[in-house]
Amino acid sequence: MPPKAALNPRPSWIFMALHGEDPVTGTRESQGGETDRVETIGSCDRTVFRGNFGRVSHGTPVAIAAGDPWRGHRMSLVRPSLVVSSCLVLVAALSSIHTPFTSASSQVESARITAAANVTLRAMPSADAAAVAQLPLGTELVEAGPAGLEKTWVRVRLTDGREGWLQASLARPFDRNWPWPAFDRIIADRLNRKGDGFPSATELVAFIERVAPEYTDRDGRGRIELARLRATSAALSAIPFGAGLREPYASWLAARKGFVTYDEPGGRWMLTDTTVWDVHGEQSETTSADEIGWFAVGNGLAGECEGHLPCYLVWRNRLHGEYLRRHPSGKYAAAALGVIKATADLLIAPAKPGSSYDFDKKRDCRDVALSIDVLTTAVQGARVDGREAAIASLAAVRKTCGAP
Repeated sequence: MPPKAALNPRPSWIFMALHGEDPVTGTRESQGGETDRVETIGSCDRTVFRGNFGRVSHGTPVAIAAGDPWRGHRMSLVRPSLVVSSCLVLVAALSSIHTPFTSASSQVESARITAAANVTLRAMPSADAAAVAQLPLGTELVEAGPAGLEKTWVRVRLTDGREGWLQASLARPFDRNWPWPAFDRIIADRLNRKGDGFPSATELVAFIERVAPEYTDRDGRGRIELARLRATSAALSAIPFGAGLREPYASWLAARKGFVTYDEPGGRWMLTDTTVWDVHGEQSETTSADEIGWFAVGNGLAGECEGHLPCYLVWRNRLHGEYLRRHPSGKYAAAALGVIKATADLLIAPAKPGSSYDFDKKRDCRDVALSIDVLTTAVQGARVDGREAAIASLAAVRKTCGAP
């Protein structure tokens, strides 16, 4: 039987952030209007208390998560050796009580979450045993007993009280008080998979949509919105050709009306370009903004140019040009410049006999000149190598119309 001290529900731990300065001791009001004692450091203090604490009494230990990627989230009690996030955190004991985790913490440690789609919960630890339930991705469970059969199976309990066995590799340990690392790992693993069908792809979308409200810090919101875009795009790609009017596809698409469209020439469902750029605008101050912008480029536009020269320039402006305007020194700026230059070089071909491009100087030169001017401005604003070469190629296209 554990010593009584181990059952103390309020071990006196507090977190002190270190930035090479002297710690500052002070107080801060929680949402409940009562006061929490904290020790923190200048910039960390300003980023921690963002309304994420629940109602707590005076003296309740609080955890300071001062840096990315978990800034602003409530933390559970942890052992004194833990280092949290990019702001180094040292745990300091405020009393002489030396206690291990409480029984509540042990329950948190025994929690699991399914990390695969459509996991089968079985009556016995065997692949041949009867199925108790099918568990979607992200189902939260509690361990109900010791692991069996060489620890490849684990007995778990559902929220409705049903119990059964599942393969341990399909359900990861999970801390409900600090869930974001588990969420991020599951999402990343599922997005990196290739060849998943529509049911698995939509399970991932549903999981992301369910946990998205739990990402309350700025960069966390950007990260989960980027994941939502990627997962939705993957689900759309899993819809068979011509099947959009049949179930289960039709109802899923109807629920996203206005955000998705059918690309007739490409025979595919896709996110609208305005949807993606709108998300970018909402997350423009986050660390995921650059990736969201490049995702918009890769997502593309519905339709096709069918050899019409001005159309190709418009497309480059709406995709790669828009990326450069928003991220002139972005991670993919050089790649955007390269695509613009390559397109311009190809479009010089209409001046040659036998070209497949549709170009009428009298009809199209005004549109070509306008597109070239807008694209050139975007390229001139880029702050990476390759800018001058792209400008020269765009100027060569403009000369097709006899303009300088």
